[in-house]
Amino acid sequence: MRAIVLFVLIGLCACSASLGGPCSLDEPCDEGVCNLSGVGDPVCIAGDGDIDGDGLANNRDFCNQQPGGAFDEDLDGLGDDCDRCPIARPPAMPETDGDEVDSPCDPDPTIAGEKIAVFEGFNDGLPASWRKEGTWEVRGGEALFTPADPNAFQSFTTQLPLAARHLAVQASYRVSRLDMAAAQHLAGVTVVDRRPAGTAIASCGGSRIGGMDTLVLTSDAGASTKPFTNLFDTAGLYRIAQRIDNAQGACAMISDAQSGAVQQTTAGELFTEAGLTARGLEVRFQYLLVVQRP
Repeated sequence: MRAIVLFVLIGLCACSASLGGPCSLDEPCDEGVCNLSGVGDPVCIAGDGDIDGDGLANNRDFCNQQPGGAFDEDLDGLGDDCDRCPIARPPAMPETDGDEVDSPCDPDPTIAGEKIAVFEGFNDGLPASWRKEGTWEVRGGEALFTPADPNAFQSFTTQLPLAARHLAVQASYRVSRLDMAAAQHLAGVTVVDRRPAGTAIASCGGSRIGGMDTLVLTSDAGASTKPFTNLFDTAGLYRIAQRIDNAQGACAMISDAQSGAVQQTTAGELFTEAGLTARGLEVRFQYLLVVQRP
């Protein structure tokens, strides 16, 4: 009886892994590759084909149903260009709002309308169109900032598709070293409103001043902080998120040892850029994700 059951299971596995058969990230194909980006349930397709005609063979294309798909930041089998959340695997249960962004990328999982405005995994060099202050370069799929002036706030930002009061900015980073000549060490994300009358900025990041570490959210309306134990461990990974909802701002941090959040009002600006910011340290950012709602 056990032998019969075993051969039944083997037969099922062989069937499901053949071309045209069902597959998943956890149950890959024996023949070809699993098309996780198609309509309906994933099926196995020929690896040497190119069903979307974008010049990437199916076995090198993580978005088989649309152009792009050369990179897969979160290693979930869905390319950055077609992933509803390119920094995490698809949720076990679909979100209820039915928009184009999935958890945990969606800042409002019950309100429809979110779209991924920007995702950059720094796998294809330094984006030429971005606005760069200071020394930024790309190495090994990361955006590396090196402080030329230890006391200057430096940013690396990109234009948003829409000027918005509803947006969320996420990034992850690792600290390589601190410049001990700096009065403050800081790494995080920022949003910018550039207008002829002046520039407004709201930033969210990990800060160290005088040996004390805090999560800090600053805007033209003020600043809020929360103490943290260690935000500059060179062995640590830090995930940072900033949210703007009309005149309300929020900043959250998850480190290896601690998590927390702060809130702060803003002046209700229409932000037109988003990006990374740093001061007084060498830091490596793995990605930048911006989600917007009109």
